[in-house]
Amino acid sequence: MNSFFDKLYDALRSIKLAVALLVLLALFAIVGGLIPQGKAIDYYLTKFPGSGGRIILRLGFDHIFSSIAFLIVAAVFAMNLTVCTLHRLANEFTKPFKKRRHGPDLLHLGLIVLLFGGILTARTRSESIINLRKGESADLPDGSKIVLVDLIYEEYPDGRPKSFESIVAINRAPEAGLGILGGSAGTSAAGSTVDSSLTQRTIKVNAPLRGKGFSIYQQNWHAEQQAELSDAMGLRFTLEPGMKETFDGGFVLFMAVSQATEQAATKAIRTPDSATATQMADTSRDAIFLLEKGGMRTVVKAASGQPVGPFIFHGLNDQSVSGLAIVTDKGYPYVAAGFILVILGVFITYIRKLKGMLA
Repeated sequence: MNSFFDKLYDALRSIKLAVALLVLLALFAIVGGLIPQGKAIDYYLTKFPGSGGRIILRLGFDHIFSSIAFLIVAAVFAMNLTVCTLHRLANEFTKPFKKRRHGPDLLHLGLIVLLFGGILTARTRSESIINLRKGESADLPDGSKIVLVDLIYEEYPDGRPKSFESIVAINRAPEAGLGILGGSAGTSAAGSTVDSSLTQRTIKVNAPLRGKGFSIYQQNWHAEQQAELSDAMGLRFTLEPGMKETFDGGFVLFMAVSQATEQAATKAIRTPDSATATQMADTSRDAIFLLEKGGMRTVVKAASGQPVGPFIFHGLNDQSVSGLAIVTDKGYPYVAAGFILVILGVFITYIRKLKGMLA
């Protein structure tokens, strides 16, 4: 008579259990594809009226791949694969070496590693967005700095965006043992000259730059307008939207560019690889400022050459900005290794079957 552990062992390596779990995992994947993930609570209550939004939130379908239900099913499936693989390996090792077939074992092992990597990704993946102008830098997770060397934009003849890519260099921190790229150590502040000894890399959409434990993706490209002003001494300075310059008794804050100005400027900023396009004053465009003087605040719309408080407005500069996503994913190496093992297992299994058919 079979003991409880024998029955449990047979149940865990059951093909029927594996099929049922695969169906459940497929259903989770379908639900995760249909329901947007990671949104605010109000989004689900508004998007799915009635009890739909509450059910989604209660069952954790707003983050389904890290929900308890999904993790339990994935864990049982991993146990099923592990027990099945060990049982099969034990049987294979009892056969002569030439008669062993380890293709399915590699396939099972690959699925286990793939599943582990997927769960690790769902639990630990993090993403941050950085916006860089030409010459600016930002810190990376390994302590080094990424510097935007140039930004290239291409479009189709009809004006539709074709591609945008960022040319970057990595300044390795002196204390960092390993960096992405070789070259002399150092940092590069905004507007500084990039060390020419550093190897440059290109980041494109669907062609990320991979570092040690993280990846850098080309997320977007956009343009910002900077207001150029001068003080009573004739010294010029620039303000980005939301920035202000103080003076005795008040300040000037650059609020925005007029809508007509933004629409007229769209085409002029579509060549960010050109220095004359990325930072060129256009005297035909207006800017809106908040002026505080003597405790009184007024909104001022100024064209080039007009005064804004004690300053003179000289026009707007078009500044191209590259949006880069820095993704830290501890599960990525396991996912990659799992895919390799699955492909290898399928290949070996196919070769063995082909040999059997030709024998």
